[in-house]
Amino acid sequence: MERRTFLKAVAGILVGGPLVAREARGEETYLRLKDPAHPSLLEKKHVPAVEAPSKVKAGEWFEVRVRVGYLVEHPSTPEHWITRIELLCNGKQVAEVRFPRGGNLSPVAVFRVRLNRSAVLEAVENCNLHGTWISEPVKVEVS
Repeated sequence: MERRTFLKAVAGILVGGPLVAREARGEETYLRLKDPAHPSLLEKKHVPAVEAPSKVKAGEWFEVRVRVGYLVEHPSTPEHWITRIELLCNGKQVAEVRFPRGGNLSPVAVFRVRLNRSAVLEAVENCNLHGTWISEPVKVEVS
């Protein structure tokens, strides 16, 4: 067993089990906000937030902003940083931003998107220490 895997397992035991809900998609397991009414500090710093308009016109470009830490900005240090942010549209990856080692960049990504029909947007982010997290879904209606 790798040292990192072992340490994560021990940490889970010490705090009384899993801290967050996990959801499997394909081969990757995503961490998800467990209880929106009572988020843990880990969830506040790692669940990505998707900011998008609720209604757009078909074929027109609009901005989608994703920030890591929906309630508390991710700390991003040389030892603890976000490696990537992905944008999903109806469950399929449509864009990705990768961040270099070191935590010198704020974990925020802005995407220009164009839709022809209503869709559900989600964001996925990976923290080098705390795993891969998925946002709450955001519905965008197209008229």
